[in-house]
Formats: sequence, structure tokens, C-alpha cells
Amino acid sequence: MAALSSLNRSQVGMLICLSSSSLLAGTCMLIYAPFFTHEADARGLSSTASGAVFSSFALSQVLAFPVMGWLAPRIGVTRLYMIGLVLVGVTTVVFGILGYISQPVPFLAWSLVVRVAEAVGTSAAQTSARTIIINQFPERVNLAISLEEGMVGAGLCLGPALGGALYAVGGYGLPFYVLGALFLVTAATSLALMPTVKERPIEKSEKGAGGRSYREMLLMFLSFADIWLIIATIVMLSLNWTALDPTMEPYVHITLGIQPAELSLFFLASFAGYTLSSPLWGRLSDKVDNTFLLLAGCLAPSALGVLLIPPSPILGLQPSRLLLGVGMTLREVFQIGAYLPLVPLMLRISTNRGLESNLRSQAMVSSVLGTTFSFGNVLGPFGGGLVIDTWGYPIFATWLGVITVILSVIMTVRGIVYHVTRR
Repeated sequence: MAALSSLNRSQVGMLICLSSSSLLAGTCMLIYAPFFTHEADARGLSSTASGAVFSSFALSQVLAFPVMGWLAPRIGVTRLYMIGLVLVGVTTVVFGILGYISQPVPFLAWSLVVRVAEAVGTSAAQTSARTIIINQFPERVNLAISLEEGMVGAGLCLGPALGGALYAVGGYGLPFYVLGALFLVTAATSLALMPTVKERPIEKSEKGAGGRSYREMLLMFLSFADIWLIIATIVMLSLNWTALDPTMEPYVHITLGIQPAELSLFFLASFAGYTLSSPLWGRLSDKVDNTFLLLAGCLAPSALGVLLIPPSPILGLQPSRLLLGVGMTLREVFQIGAYLPLVPLMLRISTNRGLESNLRSQAMVSSVLGTTFSFGNVLGPFGGGLVIDTWGYPIFATWLGVITVILSVIMTVRGIVYHVTRR
């Protein structure tokens, strides 16, 4: 709070607007997780087909984020931010209207089309929001990024809880009408309250301040081994969030008799754990120099949470509401601890090794984060649907948990190497 109190009014207004849009962007990804598979199944669609709808959003973001990173400094990050908010607000409302389509093929086709448009809008808004924060808070980048990324994670947790609750109250359309309206209100509020970010014009030669083109900057960024370790972590966190949740409802309904409305309560409880722990993780990430060991310490209990949700056959436990709740809460509490330090760590690694610290490189780092997270979103729902249709939900969770444990071990080794070399 003391750090926030030192910000001026303009910076506070900017953080409020950007954090609100980030919360909504995260919510948009999974708001339909508790009920969309149920709705698709009622129309005769398989888990693979409904998983394809989730993956279409992420696949579109994989393609859109790099474009937005290139485009943001050219048309203006503030302008791109506003365009993105309006686009995603309108298309989210349209997605709610699709509930009136009862035939499986048209419902699937229009769901894919609208989710692609939503993905483009969120990619524009998120790339712009991250770039603005990195550029406008150079002295408090860890604080500002932790707040913004924490709100994205909060949206990922809140989305299923909010979606399930609104679905229980008003049916298929209500979650999307409410979320779309909130996006449009946030766009109007940002237009009124957020100051215009002054960007330096980009020369037609597309050369940055250090003489590097966008392609050269990206290749330099991807030449660092630690960046690839961070990319693997982002993908794994994305899988643990967005692969398990969309496919959870059919499994818990069959094994535990849990309905979508009740499942939303489990999401809400895990969101409470996330909310209480995220400020502590944000403060801790500012104080811990060896971020690799912090990441390792968060990934291990996160893996345990993933294994407890079904639960995994390797644990020898029977499914229960208690294990489901404990697993979901462990996952949320510790995944956000691993997620928050990633952008500051990428910035620190790249600038320490010679990448220019300007608006273009900041937009590039923002787009890499979005692209990588979205790539995990692509692999998760669609690949998860295939695995679940073949081997079942517990086996899929086991794979994710084991891979997360392996990544935790690698992070531990990297943290030890970092500690030794620093000495």
C-alpha cells in the first residue's frame, strides 16, 4: 500500500483502468468453463468438439499476439487498447446470443467464429495494457506488472465461478451479456480517466533505438536459454489452468454428482485462496533475488493440487468433494506465486543481456508472454479433450502434475546454479 500511495493521480487512474481490463480479459477466457461442455453435449457435440472451441480462442491469440506486439507502437498503444476492449465487448455479447441456436453444426461453427473475434480483441487489449504498464512505471515495474498479471490470474479463477453462478440464475446468455457490458463500460471509463500514453514514433525503417529491427530483437530475445525455461513455465501454468477447468464439469458430474452451479462454488472458494495469497506473492517476488528457487517452490505444491483434483490414480485416493476443493485451492494459491514474477524476470534477463529498454522491446516481451500462454491454451482444451475421451480425466491430470513436478526440479537446479554463480 505504501508503494501505491507514492503514485500520482494519473498513474493510479491508469492502473485502475488497466487492471480492470486485465481482470475481464482473464475472466473471458474461462467464464463458460462450468457449462459450455454441458451445453455442447446437449446439442450432441463431443468433448473434443467443445474443447476445440476453447482451443480456437487460444490458437487465435497465438497468431494475434505477435501481430499486436508489432502493431502497438505503430498505431499507438492507447488506441489499440481501446479498439481491443470495444471489439471483445461486442463479440462477448454476440456469443451469448448463440444460445438460441439448437442445431449442433451451426452452434459449433458460430461459436468458433465469435471466439476468434474475441481472441483478437483480448490480444489487442492485453498487449497494450502490459506495454503501457512496463513503459509508464519504470521505477515500479515489478509492483505494476504483479498487479496487472495478478488481475489476469484473478480473472482466470473468477471466470468459472462467475460464469457458473450467472448460468444458474439466467441461463446460457446471461454470463456473456454481463461480461460484454463490463468490457464496454471499462472502455468508456478508460477513455474518460486514463491519460493518453505518449509513445515515440516508429521510423519507417522499423529500426529501434539500438538499430535492431523487430525480427532481430525477437531473435536476440529467444537466444537466451533462461527465456526458454520461462516459456516452458508459462506453457505449463497455462495448461494447469485452462486444460483442466473446461473439461472438469463432465467428470465431477459423473463421479460426484456435482452440477454446474455447485461447481461454480468450488471455483469461487479456490478464487478466495488466490485473492488472499496474491498480495503476499507479489511482495515476496519483489524481495526474493533468486526467482528461480521461488518458482520451484511454487510449482511443486501446484503439481500436488493438480494431482488431487480428480484425484490421480498414482495417489490411490477415491474422488471426493474435499479432495476436489483442496486440489483446486492448492493449484490457485501456488500457481499465482509462480506466475507473478515471470514478466519482471523476462525483462531483467533481456535488458541485462543487451536488449534495448524501449517501447518496442516492451511490446515484444508483452506479446511473447501472451503468445506463450495462449499456446498452452491451445494444447490444453483440445489435447485434453482427446486424452480424456481416450483415457479419462484422472490420467490427463496425472500427466499435467508429473510434468509440473519435472519442471519444478529443473527450476531448482537452475536456482542452485544462479546462487553459486552469484557468490
